[in-house]
Amino acid sequence: MRSRVAELASRHGLELVGVTDAAPLPDDRARMEESVAAGRMARMEWMGGTRPALATAPRLQDRTARSVIVVAAPYGGPDRAAWDPGPDALHRALAPVLAGAPSTPAGRIARYAIGTDYHTSLRTRLEAFAADLRSSGLPAGEVAYVDDRPLAERALAARAGLGWIGKNTNLLTHARAGSWVFIGAILSSAELPVDEPIRSSCGSCTRCLTGCPTGALVAPQTIDARRCISYLTIEHPGVLGEWEAAAVGDWIFGCDVCQEVCPVNADADDAGPLLVPLLPLIEWLLPLGTRAFARAVGETALTRAGRHRLLRNAIAALGNVPSLSVDARALLERATVDPRLEVREQAAAVLARVTRAALPP
Repeated sequence: MRSRVAELASRHGLELVGVTDAAPLPDDRARMEESVAAGRMARMEWMGGTRPALATAPRLQDRTARSVIVVAAPYGGPDRAAWDPGPDALHRALAPVLAGAPSTPAGRIARYAIGTDYHTSLRTRLEAFAADLRSSGLPAGEVAYVDDRPLAERALAARAGLGWIGKNTNLLTHARAGSWVFIGAILSSAELPVDEPIRSSCGSCTRCLTGCPTGALVAPQTIDARRCISYLTIEHPGVLGEWEAAAVGDWIFGCDVCQEVCPVNADADDAGPLLVPLLPLIEWLLPLGTRAFARAVGETALTRAGRHRLLRNAIAALGNVPSLSVDARALLERATVDPRLEVREQAAAVLARVTRAALPP
């Protein structure tokens, strides 16, 4: 049965697959609850309440579950094309911006967002995989868990032998992709042979802890979202405060630093984050309505932030440039009358800092 699972997964481009049982994860539940209680989940209220209990007990999702089939889908380099129908979707969506001038200053978009939104593309693959399992006589649930339902996929992936949880909180695998992987899972009522957890660890390495530009990794396997660039650029609502705006640097969607410095990723096929010219991006976004933005980037993960947060982030990143051109200031002036409050206030804050810096001492 176990070899049949791997064979069917590979038909859908999912080469990294593991199986574990559906027993609860009490240690992971305790860690989640402690992070929520300590305020490290910032303003992500949905991470509290009953979520830690639900996420760490697969049978609360499906009372018939006996096994959890977990996959790790690589998203760095050409391996993404094995399962993602649009591995260059973001390049297509932002083609007018990427071709614009000037090319600098530029903002960075995290690698995971370069293809289609994995919540959709990986779910589609998992659902087809689950259908094949059912057709071959192996029961599999119709729900695919891809980071948007309460299931602790990373912890289950580690227990299923796909890798180990690094000090940067990511799943680190021995595959060429390293930690550049998405994780998905499906539940099964069958008692499948399980894979053993691997014995690897980060050892004495602390590159991610010391490399995080904002100190968000407050301890091994412990992240404070309030300081995390990924949280600030994607989940944080409203205007960015002065420290937050400075902290994002030139990242405008997500952050990859804790994976970039990880030696596990040394052999990964890595083209780097997507560099997006800031002035053409802001000029493109300013007249765009919510629906037009959704039509333009709807296949990609940028919908998570929306037009307003992406524009806010681009303005904050522009504010971190040492000196602003006349064209940059003109765009910021236009942004001060934007329909969205966070865009107006972010632009006004940048202009105010620029004005203060120009005053004689």
